[in-house]
Amino acid sequence: MNEESGRYVYCMIRSPGEKKSFGNIGFGGEEVYTLEYKDFAPVVSNAAVKKYDVGDEEVELHRKVVELVMREHSVLPVAYGMVFKNKKLLMVAMSAGYKAMKKAMSEVDNRVELGIKVFLPKEALQLDGKEKCKSDFLEALKKKAVQSKELKLFSDRLVLNASFLVDRDKINDFSGEVEQLGNKYPDIKIQYSGPWPPYNFVDIQILSRRKGGFR
Repeated sequence: MNEESGRYVYCMIRSPGEKKSFGNIGFGGEEVYTLEYKDFAPVVSNAAVKKYDVGDEEVELHRKVVELVMREHSVLPVAYGMVFKNKKLLMVAMSAGYKAMKKAMSEVDNRVELGIKVFLPKEALQLDGKEKCKSDFLEALKKKAVQSKELKLFSDRLVLNASFLVDRDKINDFSGEVEQLGNKYPDIKIQYSGPWPPYNFVDIQILSRRKGGFR
């Protein structure tokens, strides 16, 4: 393994204690593996130092790697396109971001992100009690979550767009609450997604002082 080759970072996990390989699933079919920094391990692959295209295929590959790692580990996601010229520069960034990582991991350890979008049906331009519906969803689901974040309403039909940080062992409780709310409001459409890495609950620029993550 060439110490001087570039390292592309997908996410961060707690140190597994020794190098762990996730297989040849990285950019260019490279091995995705862990490095060590104190009690953390950046999940990386050897990679060309370049600006990574923000294309569907590339972003999807990054996302799939993080989701695979998440099956076994609590993850701190990092921004797409975070590549370092060599291992040494990555370790410098790990040192600079270490305190923030410790704090972030304490908040998301053993937790996942779940997404909820609530839509009005196509034929209904208005739902009587739209605000009541929104507050019912938020109130009920916040009780099953550790944190929540309301996201942008990108459509007139969208009543609620929110992400929730939920303990892994409470996912079924949360799902049951979503089902009950669906029964209470049979005319609306609910999009329920996840579990995802906690993108909306950590600073994904944690390794970068500027956008783009190019060092």
